[in-house]
Formats: sequence, C-alpha cells, structure tokens
Amino acid sequence: MNPGTIRRLILTLATGYLTIFGVRQIPYEFENEWLVIIPALVLVYALTVWVEGLIFKEDAPAVEAKKKPKAKLPNKSTQGFGAE
Repeated sequence: MNPGTIRRLILTLATGYLTIFGVRQIPYEFENEWLVIIPALVLVYALTVWVEGLIFKEDAPAVEAKKKPKAKLPNKSTQGFGAE
C-alpha cells in the first residue's frame, strides 16, 4: 500500500465516522436511519476524494499515453474468393 492509499483510507474512516455521528445528532426521528446515512456517506466520500486530490496533487500517479503500433493491413491480393 502506498502512502496515498493509506492517507485516503484514514480520511475516509474519519469523515465517515463524523458523518454518522452528525446524522445521529439531527433532532429528528427518521423512520429508517440508514436511508439517510448511506447517501450522506457516499456524498462525504466523494467530497473527501475530491478535496484530497486538490490538496495532494503531487501524489497522483502520472499516466503516460502509450502509443499503439499501427496494425499492418493484409495484402489485397490475398483477400476474397479465388485469391491465390
């Protein structure tokens, strides 16, 4: 595991805990608490990953575009019916 993965795991656990704690502090009785917690966790995770990407830009892996070799076209004399 690289440092970026560990950092993201720790940030996700911390923000997830804070999200669950915050939802449970809302002075309203939800019929099903998980119908509020799950979307809140998804939203907080997306925001955490976005902000983490803004703060730690230098840790992003550089992906180089690989050039694909051009495929050779078959000889036209060998295509079709009756080709010899």
